Amino acid sequence: MPATDNIFQGQRLFDRTAAILFLAAFAVRALHIFFISQNSPFIDVLPGDLGAYHSWAKSIVSQGWIGKDIFYQDPLYPYFLAMVYTLIGEKFVLIYLLQALLGAVTAAMIYLAGKQMFSKNTGLVSGTLFAFYAPAIFFDGLLLKVSLSAFLCMACFCLLIIFRGSKQQWRSLIGAGICFGLAVLTRANFLLLAPVIVAVLVFSDFRKIRKGVVSAVFFTAGTVMILFPVVLRNYYVSGSLVVTTAQAGQNFFIGQNPRATGTYIGLPFVRPDPLYERLDFQNEAQRRLGKTLSPPEVSQYWFAQGMAFIRENPTAFLRLTWTKFRLFFNNYEMPDNHNFYFHKKYSHVLNLLPVSFYLVGPFFFVGMVALFRERRFETNLLFYSQLAYIVSVLGFYVFSRYRMPVIPLFCLTAGYGTLSLLSNIKENKALSAGIKLGAAAIILVWVSIPVFEPFNFGHSYVDEAIAYELKNNPEKAVESYRQALEINPEYLRALERLGRLQLRLGAYGEAKKTYGKILEVRADSPEAKSVLFLISRKSGQ
Repeated sequence: MPATDNIFQGQRLFDRTAAILFLAAFAVRALHIFFISQNSPFIDVLPGDLGAYHSWAKSIVSQGWIGKDIFYQDPLYPYFLAMVYTLIGEKFVLIYLLQALLGAVTAAMIYLAGKQMFSKNTGLVSGTLFAFYAPAIFFDGLLLKVSLSAFLCMACFCLLIIFRGSKQQWRSLIGAGICFGLAVLTRANFLLLAPVIVAVLVFSDFRKIRKGVVSAVFFTAGTVMILFPVVLRNYYVSGSLVVTTAQAGQNFFIGQNPRATGTYIGLPFVRPDPLYERLDFQNEAQRRLGKTLSPPEVSQYWFAQGMAFIRENPTAFLRLTWTKFRLFFNNYEMPDNHNFYFHKKYSHVLNLLPVSFYLVGPFFFVGMVALFRERRFETNLLFYSQLAYIVSVLGFYVFSRYRMPVIPLFCLTAGYGTLSLLSNIKENKALSAGIKLGAAAIILVWVSIPVFEPFNFGHSYVDEAIAYELKNNPEKAVESYRQALEINPEYLRALERLGRLQLRLGAYGEAKKTYGKILEVRADSPEAKSVLFLISRKSGQ
């Protein structure tokens, strides 16, 4: 294994392989962005969280950078967008290309980390996995914080391991802390990794605990440099001490309640829209308690409700946690704002690339076992950081994009697992190779077993139709609504929106059929009754 400071003994940090990997990763991402810019109506239509980030960024630009309320969602990505909007305007293709650049740099960093920790071949396999990892490419083309979060996670890790032992170590530790603090501002659950990283810095070498404490202090200083101004800002606008956001309790309750399934589930009192979620949770908490609550008090209330569910239903909680664990490691990309599989229709890149979680997951587990046996600083950091991140997500609920920030580290671990297997084969260690190959095969089957029925595309087709309506393309909108209804002929949302569009187009005969179907699905629909009455009068019937 290479020494951790060999990079300062005549080796270049960025070698030709890293440059080629970066260019390949960027090229495939740029090609994907070209395809979606030509084929996808969502290139500049932003539903769900995408629209919320866009609106927040615009308000930052127009109303000031301090803001008026305590942060509810993680703030870094909207501020990142606001800076981009200020410099180049709302040019979404350029923003996606910038995110593609972050993704390509992340692939190169994975290679460098693998080369430094294990071998050049390990770095190459690991970096290639991420460079052509289809879900990562998919998220680079969406107005979401995934690319930024994954980049910051990998940057923090690289700064912690690549420069260890150098004369500039204190600078790299502060830099790692800064990257970690920024990562926390993209996903607050990263904060749960802080004690793990500090513990690894301090205790990885019991002969050098004093040096480890100094390292931990520098890392913590970098983190505090980022988070302390956010604490001050939250206190300034609200009078409450909140480290990042006042949303943790709400998310915890979504993951722990009688209706919970392991992924996001709608609650009766919460509208499924990020623009209203904060207010709805606050109103319900205040209604139950009969008093006005501050944002931190609202979060504390819902956290207490989630803990009450765990205490009262320990068996259900354990089953729920196991379901989340399966979802986290499942090959199926659990959709949130956009469905990865639906979006393949817009991009040949997503259609043709074979790299997905089914290649990473099995060898990730093989690599984790190998990491646990090594007991070096770098392997300890990689092993326990990943473990802590997994636990941090299981405490809430699972989407594909919540797994993505740690996928760079997963690719590094999977690359190590792959090379350890190939090394056993090369050295004729048949028993060890057989065990690893058998374990990988079993895990491949396990990650491929569906946890839930895959989401049908009905919802995606309706979102597509709405996007076409917003882009003034009613013919394509009608086609998309009809495709949604082919999947589910009684899909009320699709029927109602199609009927309204047909009325606007003057297609009264078609509208009459659509609203007749609505009455079959919902006999008490006042809209359908009213429209059918007006159509009948208009036609003289």
